[in-house]
Parts: sequence; structure tokens; C-alpha cells
Amino acid sequence: MSTTEEGRLARSISWQTLNVGFQVLFQLAFIKALSIFLTEGEWGVIGIALGIIGIIEIFAQLGVGPSLIQRKDLSQAQISSAFWVSLVLGLLFGGATYVTAPSIANFYHRAELIPLLRFIALSFPLAGLAMVPRAILIRRMDFRSLFWSSLIAMPIGNGVIGIVAAYNGWGVYAYAGALLAQNALLGLNYWMRSGLRPGRPAFMPAVPLFRYGASSTVFNFLNYAASRLDVLVLGRFMPESRNAEQGIYDRSNYMMTLPITLLGKLSDSVLFSSMSDVQDTRDRLRSIFMGGLYFTAVLVLPGVVLLELFAEEFVLALLDEKLLPTVPIVRILYVAVFLRSWIKVCDATVRAMDMIGTASVIKAAFCIGLCISAYLGYHRGFEVLAWGVVTSTCLQAVAMLILCGRRLELSLRTILTSAGPGLWLAAVTFALTAPLAMWMDVHWLLRLLTGLSIALFGCLGWAWYFPGTLRHGPNDVLAQLAQRIPFDAVKERWLPKRDH
Repeated sequence: MSTTEEGRLARSISWQTLNVGFQVLFQLAFIKALSIFLTEGEWGVIGIALGIIGIIEIFAQLGVGPSLIQRKDLSQAQISSAFWVSLVLGLLFGGATYVTAPSIANFYHRAELIPLLRFIALSFPLAGLAMVPRAILIRRMDFRSLFWSSLIAMPIGNGVIGIVAAYNGWGVYAYAGALLAQNALLGLNYWMRSGLRPGRPAFMPAVPLFRYGASSTVFNFLNYAASRLDVLVLGRFMPESRNAEQGIYDRSNYMMTLPITLLGKLSDSVLFSSMSDVQDTRDRLRSIFMGGLYFTAVLVLPGVVLLELFAEEFVLALLDEKLLPTVPIVRILYVAVFLRSWIKVCDATVRAMDMIGTASVIKAAFCIGLCISAYLGYHRGFEVLAWGVVTSTCLQAVAMLILCGRRLELSLRTILTSAGPGLWLAAVTFALTAPLAMWMDVHWLLRLLTGLSIALFGCLGWAWYFPGTLRHGPNDVLAQLAQRIPFDAVKERWLPKRDH
């Protein structure tokens, strides 16, 4: 990879990391605020509604966005046609959701889903309007514009509209209203920054996009189902009298997926875009893939240790005291966090290299495992369900790594070595913070903040004295940091000698 390409990729990762980090932190604050006003049962209803809408939205897009990003050669006529297709699809699926809301609510035996689904169905036309300008920004790797769009939309949509609505007793509609307002503002910003100027309505130029788009839709559906199917299956069988239990598992699932959100959005945008750009060059693809696994391990493995040790503190910080029953389930689900982060890197790889068919079979097998786990969990308890999720995730991760390894001519053993630096940091984190996690005589917030501080400085100390343990081939997180820190001592310590 040339110096220019490395610089472009580094800038893209920096801006998108800032963007997703801001989104996650702001969303955490929003959810924390809403936890004060919403009951466990209302969270259960929201979980079902958003799961259903998420699945419908995948089919409403027909993979148009990913096709625009992945396609090597793209004409202005295809971009314009893709916009009109996405808009029409948004209107059609929005109307279909409105009409079928009673049938969906009857399937889940929850009448309160009817008005909620009809309200959230407005998101489909909004998504249809925003899809193509957003894809254009990602294709250009203009993640700076995505960041500024989020910085404007989320404080207004979530911070103002959502919180005010919750305070005034809107219940589940506070969440839904904030979502719609945020999406509308994001779409407006995407339009202003992308410079999209669609021509007259035409649909035929978009036809070549549909081959990849159709397979991408199936893959995205299975991928989304892999993250929400357990919640949806439970929602089908749980009676309304057990809404609170449904809400507890939904919040447990939410706590597990939070750490994945940052890396998932990075891989879905930066990695997918950069890999699509070099899809015909195997050496570059191999380099990006291994680099993605390496950086993910360095970031996630120490975090998993902290999540396990301070699970109760994180639930109190991010949710509410009334959701402490989620802690045993959350601790089990956290076991799978690292593997899910590596699966996200594999997802970006198979999409960029158009290996979606085989990967979809793997995802389908995982979804079957989730259904079985949800059935067992309904009868034998949520902890059984959680262990089923972990087991299915392990099998999916191995299969996806083998698939990517064969295409990139990498052995599974070579792939696994990229986790080595992260394991060093995880061991350091555990050794320093495990005693503190048992220190129950202080307030939980002080215990959490102290644990995070000790872990941070402990990992930095290890990096200072043993920098060689955190390198893996050409990948070196310390060198990346040293280039951005204006201290000669740091550069002398962390930069390879040839770069001084």
C-alpha cells in the first residue's frame, strides 16, 4: 500500500472513529436518560418493534447502498437511478409496514405494536432519501462529513426531542420520535454535503447494481438476524404478562452489542470502502484484513476483561439500578464480544470480495443456532439462552475466519497470531484490576473509574517498557500513536529505528 493510500486510510479511520465514538457516547447518554422514564416492559416492546423495522429496512434498501460503494466503475446515470429506486422502495415499504402493522402485532400478541410500528414506518421514506447521498460520502471516504452530520443531528434528535418527549410522558414514542428526527436531520446533512443532483426519474440504469445488491440484501438480513433473532423469537413466545422479562433480556443484549457498535460501524464503512477500492489486489486486501484483526484485538481484548470484571458497574452507569438483574446474563454474553468484533472484520472482507454466498450459509447456520438457543432459553432460563448465543458465535467466528483465510491464502494459525498483542494487554488489565473489582467497600462509580484509570495507565506502562510485544508484522499501533504525539521521547521509544 502506498504512503498516500496509507495516509488516506489513516485519516478515514480517524474521522470515522471520532464519528462513531461520538454516536456511541451520545446514544449511551440518551439511553441512560430514557431508562429513568421507561419501564422494563416498554423496553421489551421497543426491542421487538426496532427488530422488526430493522429487518424490513434491509429489504427496503435492496442492497443499493452497498452496491454503490462496492462497484468499481460507477456512472452518474446509475447514481441518479439508484436514488429514484431507493426513494420508491422507501415509500412502498413504509406503506406496506403501515398496512401490515395489525398482522405483525397479532403475531406477537401485542396490540400496542400497531400504532408504534405505524409511527416508525415513517423512517422508510426518510431512509430512501438519505441512502444514496450517504453511500456517496462513504465511497469517497469522506468520513469528516459523516462526523459533522452526526454532530448536528444527534444532539437535536436525541438530546432535545427525545428527552423532552420522554419527560412529558410519551413513553415508547419518545424513543421512536427521537429516531425519526435524528434520521431526518442526518439525511438533510448528507444531501448538503454529498452534492447529489439526481436527474429525471429513471430506473433502468440501476439494474446492474441489483445482482450484487440482491446477494448483499440476503447477507445483510442474515447478519442483522444474527444480532436480533434471539430477541424477536423470545418476543413471539413470551406472553404479555412477561414483558418485563423480555425487557431485561433485550437490555442484556443491548449491553453486549454496545462494544461491537464502534468497531462494527468502522468495519462496515472504512474497511468495506477501502477493501472495495483495492478488491483486485490480493496483497493489499490481505494487509488490510490482518491489520483489521490486529487493531481489533488490541482494542477489544482489554475491554472485554474490564466488561467482565465490572459488569455490574457498567449496568449501573449505562442503564439503571432496576436493570441489575441483567448482570448475570450480560457477563455470559460478554464472552462473545471479541469474536463478534472479528466477525465484523470478516463481514467487511466477504462483502468487498463478493464472497457473500458462502458467508450467507454460515450466517444462516448461526441464525438456526440462535433460534434453538431462544427456544431453550424460554423454557430453561435466559442464562441457557446466553450460553447458546456464545456457542453459536464461536462456531460462526471460526467458519468466517476460515472462509476469509482461504480466499486470502492465510492459514487459521497465521490469522490467530494477530490476537497476540491484544492478549498481552488483556493479561495486564486482568492482573491490575481483578483485585479492585472485589473491593466492595467503595461506591460503584469510584470503583469503575479507578479500574478504568488503572487499566489505562497499566497498559501504557506495559507499552512503554515492552513495545515489542505489541507489534505484529507490519502492524504497529504504537508507531501509529507516536506519529501523532509531539514528544521526541515517545517517538524514540515507539517508532521503528528506520522511521526516526
